[in-house]
Amino acid sequence: RFNTNLGTVDKRYFQGLPSPAAAALVAGLVWVTTDNGYTGPDMRWAAFAITLFAGLTMVSNVKFWSGKDINLRRSVPFIVIFGFVLAFVAVSVNPPIVLFCLFVAYALSGYVMLLAKVFTRKSIPPPA
Repeated sequence: RFNTNLGTVDKRYFQGLPSPAAAALVAGLVWVTTDNGYTGPDMRWAAFAITLFAGLTMVSNVKFWSGKDINLRRSVPFIVIFGFVLAFVAVSVNPPIVLFCLFVAYALSGYVMLLAKVFTRKSIPPPA
């Protein structure tokens, strides 16, 4: 899919959820559930739902931010550095939960951007 759309899509976005992000979502669920003692038949429907969501989102046409427009050669504002420090602190407090929340947030970000685009689109009046 990546090679067939090479010249037609915006490089700033992936078309569908990238497979590493989908794998991180499923692996994050396994990590969170085993770390918190949720194993066995109790988790089968949650695992089914997350796996189905990840698989269908990978083949969807929803756009996900790729991060290719980040320019690391220019100066970085202090607030960005402070944000990275806070992120490292949050991850160090409870890695399974925080990382899984980040994986879920990225997996939902494409749908949030799609809904924002739909609701902010101005209706164009028909020509008279």
